[in-house]
Amino acid sequence: MAPTRLRVPRILPTFVSRSRLVEDAVGQCRFTLVCAPAGYGKSMLVADWATRAAAREEPVAWLSLHKQDDGPFEFWSALIEALVLAGLPGRTEQLDGLTPPAQGTEPGFVTKVVESLLAAGVRWIVLDDVHLLHDDEVLRGLDILLAELPPEVGLVMACRSEPTLTLHRLRLDGSLSDVRGKDLAFTDGEALELFAASDLPMTADAISNLVGLTEGWAAALRMAVVAAMVGDDPAEVVASFDGDVRTVIEYVLTEVVHRLEPELVEFLYATCAPHHLSIDLAAHLSGRPDAGALLDRLCTANALVSQSGDSAWYRYHALLRSCLLAALARRDVEAPARQHRATAVWLDAHGEPATALRHAARGGDQDLLDALLRANGLQMILSGRGDLVRAALASRDGIATDHRVAVIAALAALDVNDLPAADDALSVVPAGDPRSEPTYAAMVAAAVVQRALAGGDVVAALQDSAILDIATTGDSDVNLVLLSQRGPARMRAGDYLGAIDDLEQALVLARSRRYDQVVLETMSQLSGMTGAMCDFNASLDWSDQAIAFATRHGWRDSPRLAYSYLVAAWTAFQTGDCQRQLQYAELGMRALDGVNNSEVEFGVRGMHALATFEATTGPERAAAAAAFRRIWQIEPAEHISPAAISAVTPQEIRVALAIGSEDWAAQTAARVRAQMPRSAECTIPDAQILAAAGRTRDALTELEPVRDGTRPAHVPTTVVYAQVLAAALESSLGNDVRAFDALRKALEWAVPNNFRRPFIDVWPHLEPLLSRNRSRFGPAEGFVAALLAHHAEQADRAAGVIDTLLSAREVDVLHDLPSRLTIPEIAQAEGVSENTVKTHVRSIYQKLGVNTRSAAVREARERGLI
Repeated sequence: MAPTRLRVPRILPTFVSRSRLVEDAVGQCRFTLVCAPAGYGKSMLVADWATRAAAREEPVAWLSLHKQDDGPFEFWSALIEALVLAGLPGRTEQLDGLTPPAQGTEPGFVTKVVESLLAAGVRWIVLDDVHLLHDDEVLRGLDILLAELPPEVGLVMACRSEPTLTLHRLRLDGSLSDVRGKDLAFTDGEALELFAASDLPMTADAISNLVGLTEGWAAALRMAVVAAMVGDDPAEVVASFDGDVRTVIEYVLTEVVHRLEPELVEFLYATCAPHHLSIDLAAHLSGRPDAGALLDRLCTANALVSQSGDSAWYRYHALLRSCLLAALARRDVEAPARQHRATAVWLDAHGEPATALRHAARGGDQDLLDALLRANGLQMILSGRGDLVRAALASRDGIATDHRVAVIAALAALDVNDLPAADDALSVVPAGDPRSEPTYAAMVAAAVVQRALAGGDVVAALQDSAILDIATTGDSDVNLVLLSQRGPARMRAGDYLGAIDDLEQALVLARSRRYDQVVLETMSQLSGMTGAMCDFNASLDWSDQAIAFATRHGWRDSPRLAYSYLVAAWTAFQTGDCQRQLQYAELGMRALDGVNNSEVEFGVRGMHALATFEATTGPERAAAAAAFRRIWQIEPAEHISPAAISAVTPQEIRVALAIGSEDWAAQTAARVRAQMPRSAECTIPDAQILAAAGRTRDALTELEPVRDGTRPAHVPTTVVYAQVLAAALESSLGNDVRAFDALRKALEWAVPNNFRRPFIDVWPHLEPLLSRNRSRFGPAEGFVAALLAHHAEQADRAAGVIDTLLSAREVDVLHDLPSRLTIPEIAQAEGVSENTVKTHVRSIYQKLGVNTRSAAVREARERGLI
């Protein structure tokens, strides 16, 4: 019976075959080199391929090399034995007659071997563990074999480190296929299959985490399988699997580390803390001026050490690092922490603050950690690496007592909208003196205001923080955080020009510092600010810029983009494009997680409810109206800006009246009177309600002080709403001259700003007036023509706003109309006369714009009234 080392290893039932390598890599060229560290599954991969080759009737000579084969006679004797075993029956006589040279290499003998294996019909030769061959004569003979093998015969070599053969020639002519450790690393799918083969179903996330930890190293994955099979809770075993597991440590130390020369072993222990290390860092940690040469030797030895893309940097396999650190701690419990601290100091001095912070946290030196946070924390938050700051802070014992570190902690928490953590940090932060501590005072003020913007009293925060009185400092990062928070706060207080000025300065700083996430957020804020000023063209431009910027960076669902989606949805809404409104509203909802501005959150949720209301009918429309009501009637909504109130209120009243909720409309009007007393904005709701109740002249009287300017408006759109509503009311009374005059005044502002929404809201009453006066609008003629063309197909869907509010009795009768009750039966059920019911029914038809009972029921259902 042939020795085991001359046979293709048996494939076990739990083996995971990887077709991507077996079919597309091994054996695809005349020569294949499978070279990777221990435990990467080299032998089993080649065995899988060889088994398939044999099944195709391609004879495979397999030789698993041993240390004793490292001599010319021993190597060639073993190879001939393998070739004889693989040869076709009756065709191995020449091989049997060969006698290897006792010493040295005879080229003529290698030629005879080639001739004999061809005669024997051998198609493939597999040499496993070629790294065990070091004898110069053996390697010289193997080089000759590579050169003389004809195209009909292929050679596959598996090894832990690349043999000293002249393989470069084969690579240059394309006859050598390389399979390396990165190719052999298990994918998530292959790892899932590995666990499933042992009846250990795992979640995709759990496997993905494990593959990330092990970097797909087959040996480690198989150890995890074994551990899971014997553990009480396989999922927990896999979740907690790491390089501190004794079996992993023993394998790595035995099969990788302790096979190296002693000086390389000690070098590994001295440099195992960093994830990546340069030659200079390695020299700093080890005290070895020849660190570069030692790292190259480790790479050549395939000791789970690889060179990064930059030739001056190297990395140790994650599990090698874990095992080395665990073993190092057993030798000296403080050694890993010392090495982490030394690494942190070196990295900070060489411009790598983020990585330095990680090592300082692991080094357990709180003073060093605080120093790094003070020096680099704000820059890391602004550059999108706040997670590292939060992780470093989490390694501390309790809340930071250093005031500068505490304010950094607050800003890091606010960056991800962790309000409880922000409150904890701010609780120990005293206000700073702008004269003696300008940068600290600016950071504290920015944090206080940002916390208020996330849900609080912004006006009070402006006063308490005195942020409006704090000048910019000599620190560009501090200036950026100051300006980026002061801008939105100014908007809440009604100072839009100041808000835009702050944000434009912040944008310049963010771009100069290449803080892309802050650039995105600032552009989104500018889209909202210009929208609040009713500069819709600038608002849409900023919104488009922000969305394009986010798309280029793969951030379409970023919470920093939510404001831009809100503005884009609002722009579509005010131009009557319901489809785009709903599209952007849904994108805004997807980006909402992590938004740390309550006004943006309310705006996005409200816009989504409004978009759904506009795009649906029946119960879905009624549900959207109810959601819209809930959003704007909860307590935090009291702290939104006057601009947001001005934009939302007319729509809230319109939706309330459209579903017949007079109570909701009245509550909204009362709320706005309390929020913006004696303003034009609190007048419009009252006029809308009066108009819907059929009190046309009273509504006109209510609008008069807004139209003549005696009641100030916070935003110009409010005056446009007043003029358009007045035009519709005057037209309904037959006062065409006054109606046209109001319409002309509304168009003066609406046309250059493309502000269509007020016209859309009263369209059934306005369309006849517009049609009758075609060619009288001068420069506004194109705007009017576009309105008429756009609504030609949708006019029948628009609801009126004048004399449309159903009385309580009419609502009761409306709910009876879908039944089979006759008019007399409805009268009897309601306890009123038949004539009274008929009067109610006629009024219902008129207000719904229908002529029949079935049409009234259908229209009421579409509007969500029943």
